[in-house]
Amino acid sequence: MNNSFRLRRMRMMDDRRAPEFAKIVARCLIVRALRRASLRYALYGQPCVIAFVLPLASDADIFVEAAQDILRSRCRSRDRGAAYYKVVYWNKPRPVGKPSAPDTNLREMLAENRLFVFVSEMESLPPSIRSASDAIIDLVTPDIDVLKMAARTITKRNVPDDVISAVAGEPLSLLNEVFKPNRDPVPIVRRLTRARDVGPDQQRIRSAVEQPTLDDIHGLGEAAVWGRELAKDLADFREGLLPWADVDRGVFVSGPTGTGKTTFAQALARTCNVPIHIHSLARWQAKGYLNDLLKAMRAAFDEARRAAPCILFVDEIDSFGDRETLDGKNEQYCREVINAFLECLDGIEAREGVVVIGASNMPGKIDKAILRPGRLGKHVRIPLPDAEARIGILRHHLRGELASEDMKDIAIRLDGSSGAVIEQAVRDARRKARSERRPLTVADLQHGLPPRIALSDEAFALACVHEAGHVVVGHLLGNEAGRYLVEARTFREITHDGSAGWTAFRQTPGVTRGKRAYLAQITILVSGIAAEAISFGEHTDGGGGGDDSDLRHATLIAAAMHVSAGMVGGSRFGDAGGRGQSTRLRNSEESTARYGSR
Repeated sequence: MNNSFRLRRMRMMDDRRAPEFAKIVARCLIVRALRRASLRYALYGQPCVIAFVLPLASDADIFVEAAQDILRSRCRSRDRGAAYYKVVYWNKPRPVGKPSAPDTNLREMLAENRLFVFVSEMESLPPSIRSASDAIIDLVTPDIDVLKMAARTITKRNVPDDVISAVAGEPLSLLNEVFKPNRDPVPIVRRLTRARDVGPDQQRIRSAVEQPTLDDIHGLGEAAVWGRELAKDLADFREGLLPWADVDRGVFVSGPTGTGKTTFAQALARTCNVPIHIHSLARWQAKGYLNDLLKAMRAAFDEARRAAPCILFVDEIDSFGDRETLDGKNEQYCREVINAFLECLDGIEAREGVVVIGASNMPGKIDKAILRPGRLGKHVRIPLPDAEARIGILRHHLRGELASEDMKDIAIRLDGSSGAVIEQAVRDARRKARSERRPLTVADLQHGLPPRIALSDEAFALACVHEAGHVVVGHLLGNEAGRYLVEARTFREITHDGSAGWTAFRQTPGVTRGKRAYLAQITILVSGIAAEAISFGEHTDGGGGGDDSDLRHATLIAAAMHVSAGMVGGSRFGDAGGRGQSTRLRNSEESTARYGSR
């Protein structure tokens, strides 16, 4: 009896100590990726910064914990400094670490030079980490051999290949529940397979979520229009009906962070039915010194030419810099990199069938030669989604759930949010419903939205007066300023960092702008503050204080008139916006400008 009791107790302890299936797979993928990239020293706590792009964002916590286990187990006796390694999942706007939250100060983490960063997509990776990292590694989905090894380790039995194949590609968090110690996974996998055999409509929704085309993505604006035209041109090019010289062979895509520039490129490739090659300067730099970087860059273009017709996507092309602003000891290095990139872009026959797409959040930081016609001369912008697009993005990520629910209120509360933020809101809602073991509800979506603050009657009245001032003066001086009113809005409820209202004007095309036009624009900008002072005896700080405030824009216009345009105090030229910035005010160049109160 004693021996039998002891044996049962030992088996129970073995079960408790048994590693989880998902962690085994994640550890294997991380170690394999580091070894293949010749980064074995990272496994032993040596100083380095490594970035990993996850195959599935839902498995982020698993990979973070697996990396921490690797460092703890391998570095315990080799390097005491390994205890200070940071392992984080960087998911905008702040990183999350498991099991304990690490120091989220990015500068401090980079200064330690002991950092593993996991991201769900390249756009989530901060530029500072891209430039400081030893390497950026794409983690692949686990193959059959890895899954089979992990299943045998956990279940203590040989799992048939067809069972492993049936669940390949599923999230590790799901497989973790399938493969448990001393459990036969075969009946569970069969039930999962039957559950996946849903109707054609649900299958179409799932396919669209996993591999969307341009028709499945909302809020792309002119980029979607251009992409559909490119798909037609590439189809005609393949059929020999259109010469390559008539195809847009290079385009520059810009837009705020999180608007989906990489997603656009991937959807464009699927719409055009061509392969896509995704690269960036950071990935080429990870190969080594200058010669290695240049070899990697040229190899990327060579690979794309062999696969033509195809799309070559180069992310964050502002990383190349601008030769007009280069200085310091790295000037020659950066100049050679830019020149080599221009050589790769040049020539019609040299890259026939290869459409190059460059993307950036900062168009003003890019060398003008990169954006000239014949290279990336076409410029398309992906804006922040409007209300209709936000509803479409919500529906897309909900995958058919809550189809009968009205999403207008949620879309309004997400005003100013990018597609990435909306996707995160849906993911958070699913997590909440999943943790409570119940279906998803609208309340789950609302739970993760920014909290709203109800304005007092006095604050709402002040916001209305402020925007009315913009509307009245904008109407009276619109022709002189070369702008016309588009829309004015005020809000009863706002977020913590939101505005109480705004008034939008659109620039009239083809209008010559002189001194009177700029003065009229300044008057429109400060009219909201003036309306407050006339109605209430004083104005509040709603029209100033921030980078996007009325007073700041008015000040920049006045400075540009005096320093750059020669409209005040004689003809002269200076850079009113600082080195490398246009001397014109942002609102002078954008098609739509917003003036508002906070």
